[in-house]
Amino acid sequence: MKRKDPTIEQIGELMNELDAYHHRTVVIKIGGNSIAEDEHFLAKIAKQVKFLRANGVRVVLIHGGGPQIDKALRAKKIEFTIGSDGRRITSPRAMRVVRTVMNDMNRKVVAALVDEGCPKEKILYAARHPRYFVQAEPLDPDNEEHNRSGRPMAVASDEIRRVLDKNRIVVLHSIGLGHDGKTLYNINGDDYAMAVAIALGCKRLILVTNVTGVLDQRRKRIPTVDEETASQLIAEGVITGGMLPKVESALWVVKQGVGGVAIIDGFTPWAILAEMLTHEGFGTLFQSRLG
Repeated sequence: MKRKDPTIEQIGELMNELDAYHHRTVVIKIGGNSIAEDEHFLAKIAKQVKFLRANGVRVVLIHGGGPQIDKALRAKKIEFTIGSDGRRITSPRAMRVVRTVMNDMNRKVVAALVDEGCPKEKILYAARHPRYFVQAEPLDPDNEEHNRSGRPMAVASDEIRRVLDKNRIVVLHSIGLGHDGKTLYNINGDDYAMAVAIALGCKRLILVTNVTGVLDQRRKRIPTVDEETASQLIAEGVITGGMLPKVESALWVVKQGVGGVAIIDGFTPWAILAEMLTHEGFGTLFQSRLG
């Protein structure tokens, strides 16, 4: 097969897009499912984070850990349930397991970055940091003693910016600290990432998933969506089910000042860079308006 070389126009496009991200902040959220399903997933992510950092992009990498937490809870014979909103009901006993698992995963993510050539001293990560960057409150205040699942309320954005100013990568997990300074809360990974992205006013929030993005009626990817387009797609029955709350949340985040929210399939190598550095993108990008 004849090799297809990049054109001068494509190279120019890449350089222009990369320049637009210089010294801008990108929040990347990866899920525990993706980490569990593909043994090479973290290496794929780490390669791209290394490239972005080397080219002046400020990166906050946030991970979840649902399947890993479930496995650990089962091993300790700790029962758990999922609420009607799809979020885990986390008992105080389960919360101790959540903290241990998330710290272990945090170290695993950092190890992948180091293996790809990111200097460890240039990475600030939650498992070794003495404080939590997100303040949380209980999802169910009336049942707080039995449910330590929470929602983000405040982000230490100034402190995160100071770390990014030193050309360091920030790697966080989705655990928040209560108002009392000692109670920990298990936060949904997407909720956590959205809160951080909004607080930092980042150029992009990239939700790395196992789906291509929003598909039209012919199952083709829709590259960009704004509020008007989304309303039309919902009315036509194109956006339904589990994708509906993702779309609504993404558009809400954009309204809060984030430059754009992208949903991409992270199993493909270089998917993050393909989304960021090409006009066509790789997933679906949610923006305030098309044009």
